[in-house]
Amino acid sequence: MNEIVRDKIEANEAWIINHRRALHQIPEKSKEEWKTKEYIKKSLTDLGIEVKEGYYNTGLVGVIYGEQAGRTIGIRFDMDALEMEEKVETEFKSLNKGLMHACGHDGHMAMGLGCAKVLNEMKDQICGVVKLVFQPAEEDATTGGGAQHMIKDGVLSDEPKIEAMVGMHIWPKLKVGEVGSRVGPIMAASDPFNVEVVGKGVHASLPYMGIDPIITASQIIVNLQSVISRNISPFEQGVMSIGIMQGGTQYNTIPERVHFYGTVRSFNEETRLRIHDRMKTVIEKGAEAMNAKAKFNYTFGYPAVINNEKMVKIAKFSTEEMLGEGSYIEVDQPAPGGEDFAFFAKEVPSVFLWLGYGEEEEIHPPHSPHYEFNEAILALGTKVLCKTALEWCRLNK
Repeated sequence: MNEIVRDKIEANEAWIINHRRALHQIPEKSKEEWKTKEYIKKSLTDLGIEVKEGYYNTGLVGVIYGEQAGRTIGIRFDMDALEMEEKVETEFKSLNKGLMHACGHDGHMAMGLGCAKVLNEMKDQICGVVKLVFQPAEEDATTGGGAQHMIKDGVLSDEPKIEAMVGMHIWPKLKVGEVGSRVGPIMAASDPFNVEVVGKGVHASLPYMGIDPIITASQIIVNLQSVISRNISPFEQGVMSIGIMQGGTQYNTIPERVHFYGTVRSFNEETRLRIHDRMKTVIEKGAEAMNAKAKFNYTFGYPAVINNEKMVKIAKFSTEEMLGEGSYIEVDQPAPGGEDFAFFAKEVPSVFLWLGYGEEEEIHPPHSPHYEFNEAILALGTKVLCKTALEWCRLNK
């Protein structure tokens, strides 16, 4: 079976790359992936694959029924792009101004179509069902991401029910030919927050007659740094960063309000809750000490991605079967980035994999307007995803 998978994917490598380039030209922002959806739908339909729709508007699922009895596994591919102007000059550059596939989602979808083509031709080898889940709005953390909305719309519970999930992300810190993962947390919980500090605006020459929200906000921000350093166990991890501070319109006027915005990353749910609680106290009591008021808005966004041990073992075996001994990398530490695949992993046993694209020359990381990757990795990732799905089906028939 391994040779069949390799041969089919290698024979279709150019086909997979062509899909990546076509998708790269039509990037769409979160929750607006309508052309992308139609492209995926047509591609699956042309392959003779059943398509199910109605998942968070633009989400869809390709269903491949094996010829042997068994259970159902899902493979997830994110669809949305980023709101930035592309600075990579290629023949397949983005056609949509101010939008770019700068996080590899075009590559993920192309691998999804590669899986669709190959697995559909291997139905006699499939014990059960493989569902290819094309998910919108992975980048939209402010509204909770597309994964949980697809789950609410029944993507896991619709018959045949998905009982395990696999996800993959193109990753800069691993080399071409390497696939990495680990048991337990691999991606962080990602929680945005914002704070409004309300004081009393006055002329800058008369500060004693007002309540300065800039000074108050500044002190709160400094004191927030102690939440991680003095309230979290040194054996746990957490990051808090402020990305925006806004206040005032005139150099000689103390404003009435100041806003600041930031993000918290953590890997343990207990730690996550403790950070929130301590932040609330520091912000509200800090404002009170300055005779100001503070409104603290914290969004519990993506939880940490927690990999299932059995699923990791299957993925490791499948990677080495497809790419050779030493191709699987046991990741030492999880990444502080957020990923809404976490919602799938909370519901069913799952594994999230990193597909390396690092090379000796300089590479640009995700979310860069110069982002690009070696397209040779697409065939490698497709091999690992196909084999992981087939192996899980074989072990769970």
